[in-house]
Amino acid sequence: MRRSRMLAAIGAFSTLVAVWGGAVTPPVLAGAAPVQPSVDDFYRAPDGFGTTAPGTILRERPIQLASYSALPFNAQAWQLLYRTTDLAGDPMVAVTTVILPAGTPPPGGRPLLSYQMATDSLDPGCAPSVAMQPGSGLEAFASQGEMTFVGQALQRGWAVSVPDHAGPVPRVGTPREPGYVALDGIRAAEQFAPLGLSGAQTPVGLWGYSGGGLASAWAAQVQPSYAPELNIRGFAVGSPSPDPVPVVDHLSGMPWAGLQTMVLASTGRVFPDAGREIDARLTPEGRAALAAQSDQCVASTVVNNLFRDNTGYWTVPLTELLQVPAVAAAIEQTKLGGTAPTAPVYLYSGVNDEIVPIATVDRLADTYCAGGTPLTYRRDEISLHATLIVTGAADALNWLGDRIGGEPSAPGCDTQTLTSTLQAPGAAETYVSTTLGTGDILMGRPIGPR
Repeated sequence: MRRSRMLAAIGAFSTLVAVWGGAVTPPVLAGAAPVQPSVDDFYRAPDGFGTTAPGTILRERPIQLASYSALPFNAQAWQLLYRTTDLAGDPMVAVTTVILPAGTPPPGGRPLLSYQMATDSLDPGCAPSVAMQPGSGLEAFASQGEMTFVGQALQRGWAVSVPDHAGPVPRVGTPREPGYVALDGIRAAEQFAPLGLSGAQTPVGLWGYSGGGLASAWAAQVQPSYAPELNIRGFAVGSPSPDPVPVVDHLSGMPWAGLQTMVLASTGRVFPDAGREIDARLTPEGRAALAAQSDQCVASTVVNNLFRDNTGYWTVPLTELLQVPAVAAAIEQTKLGGTAPTAPVYLYSGVNDEIVPIATVDRLADTYCAGGTPLTYRRDEISLHATLIVTGAADALNWLGDRIGGEPSAPGCDTQTLTSTLQAPGAAETYVSTTLGTGDILMGRPIGPR
C-alpha cells in the first residue's frame, strides 16, 4: 500500500511538472485586464436596494474564469451582486462569483461550498471577483493559487460561491461583516436557478484559510442568529487570527512584516476613532507605509516588506500604541469567540505558525468546546503558515465531504496534534487525487466529477 501511494504521488507530481515545465503545454487565455470595481457599474448599489431582503440578487452576469490569470479554468461561472449587511447593521452590496461543476447533479441534489479566499488586501482590484478572471495579472497571485481548492470542490460535484468578503471598500479583520457577506452570498447562490440548488435545503459547507479562515470563522459565529435557516453542515477554518494583538506585535523584522502595517491601516479604515489615534502616532515614513496598503495585493505587501524593521513607523512603541483606549477598544471588537458556533467546525493550524501564534488558536478551540460546538481540532507540527494551506487542504476537504454527505460530526471536542495533517485517515490519498485533478484543471478540461 505504501509503495502504491508513493507511485501515485510520483505520477501526480510528474503530471504537474509536465504541465508547468512545458512538456505538456496548457492552452493560454488571451484577453484584456478586467475592469476594476471602482469604475465598473456592475458593482454599484442600485437605487432602493436597502428595502430588499439580505441575499437578494440585484444584478447578475456570466464571466470567464482563469487559473493564474492566463491558464484556463473550464467551468461555467457568473457574478452576482446582492444585498448584504455591513458592520453597523446597515444595508450594503457585495459580489460573489458562483461556479457550476460540469456534469449532472448528484442523486441527492447538488451541495454548495462557500469558499472564502485569503485576499488580505485593502485594494478593490485584489478582490476574488477580479483575481479569478483572465488578464488579471499576477498581483493577486495568492488568491489565484486558491483556485486549486475551488476546482477540487467542483470535482466533487459541488457548486461553489466565492464572495468578495472584504466588502466593496475592502477592509481586513473586520468583525462580523465578512460573515454576513459570506452567508448572504450563500442565500444569493441558492436563489440562482442556473446552479440547480435546492434553496434553503441545500447542504452547505464553508471553508477558508488565513484571512479566508477568519472570514469563515466570523460566518460560523454569526450564522445562528443571522442566517439560521441555512442548512449549514460544517465550517472548515484554517489558521485564523483569533486575536490580532499577538499577531501584529511580533511581525516587525520578519518575512511577513508587511502584514503589520496592513492590519493597522485596515483598523483605521474600520474604526475611524482608532484611525485618528494611530495616525497621530505615525512618523512620515509610517504614514506612507500605511497609505501604500490601499493599492496593493497581499503578495506585494509581503514581498515589498520582507524582513523590514517597522519600528521607525511609530512615534511611540507599538505596544503603547495598541494600548491607546480607542485602538484597544477597536481591536477588542475584532477578536473571535464571542459566540460559539452551533454547526460542526474543523479547525486546523500550525503549531509553529510564524504569523498566527498557536496559543491564540488553542484558546479559540477551548472557547468553542466550552460553548458546545462540535469541534475537530488538528494541530500540525511541521507546517508553516504558507505550507499548511496546501498540506492541510486534503483533510479539511475530506471532513467537509463527510459533513456535506450527511455523516454527523462526533459530539464534543476532538483535539489531536499530528506531525502533519496528511497523517489523518484518507488525507494522503486525497492529496494525490487532488494533485492529479489540478493537472486536469490546468489543461483546460471541464471541471466536475471524474
